[in-house]
Amino acid sequence: MNAPTISSPLRTMCLGHLETLQKVDHFRMAAVCSTDGFPIATLGADPQQSRRTTAMAAALDGLSKSITQELSLGTLEGTVLECELGLVLCRQVHASNRNLVLLMVLSEQATYGQALWAIKNTAREMAASLQQLVEQNASL
Repeated sequence: MNAPTISSPLRTMCLGHLETLQKVDHFRMAAVCSTDGFPIATLGADPQQSRRTTAMAAALDGLSKSITQELSLGTLEGTVLECELGLVLCRQVHASNRNLVLLMVLSEQATYGQALWAIKNTAREMAASLQQLVEQNASL
């Protein structure tokens, strides 16, 4: 089965936002994927690592949504994994009829608050850009 083709405008838009995240101190990698784990754009990872990472990001997003719903905590905004050697931040990007998952990985020297602020703002800006693309091209 062939993988779906990601439109160039979507990939280009996502890469632009990932480049913004790349400026965060102690950045290691970032990725955007569909909610089913298909990679759209990545920075800082080789193609094989990107495929595995985006599949896991989508799974983390799905599990986080289930926990949030089970505990009646409202709408999920994001998930943070605090690890011995760094941070993993996963954030939802919403537009009408299209949702994406944004993932950022930072080393252990990263400033927690700066990382949260950066991914939250990037997800918000990406959602606005995604909405514009959806409105321009209903087949996105």
